[in-house]
Amino acid sequence: MSMDEIDEFIKKNIGRKIKVVGATTGTDAHTVGLDAILNMKGFSGHYGLERYEMFEVYNMGSQVPNEEFVARGVEEDADALLVSQTVTAKDVHIKNLTELIEIVEAEGIRDRTIMIVGGPRMTGELAKELGFDAGFGPGTYAEDVAAFIAHRLVDQLDRAQ
Repeated sequence: MSMDEIDEFIKKNIGRKIKVVGATTGTDAHTVGLDAILNMKGFSGHYGLERYEMFEVYNMGSQVPNEEFVARGVEEDADALLVSQTVTAKDVHIKNLTELIEIVEAEGIRDRTIMIVGGPRMTGELAKELGFDAGFGPGTYAEDVAAFIAHRLVDQLDRAQ
């Protein structure tokens, strides 16, 4: 779906803006991928979620402690948390992502928060093993993430009714 099609899908099926909080967490300082998905400019002719009419986006930047990231998600009543991780030496990213999911579960928001992780070596399989709803790697554009979030949120709303 295109940006306009996603906005229309959200208007029709959700009826409000989707709130998203994004960051690179832990010691990770790489924001290129996160910015490609979130920033208004986007990447390679694909606008980021900030440009979508039906998304409200909070980009916290890099090296955000997991606790602060989750607290901001709670504060904003976010529908989705997007974390970007560059694979690091000694699998530090695995420990950090596992800790993030544990914090989300401890806050009691896992069942209502869409958890997405992205990065240069991230796969959907690894993301699910770590407890995320989806993982996106190279070649991903904002509309891929936006469509996933919109469809997942509609599924959650349908199950709640």
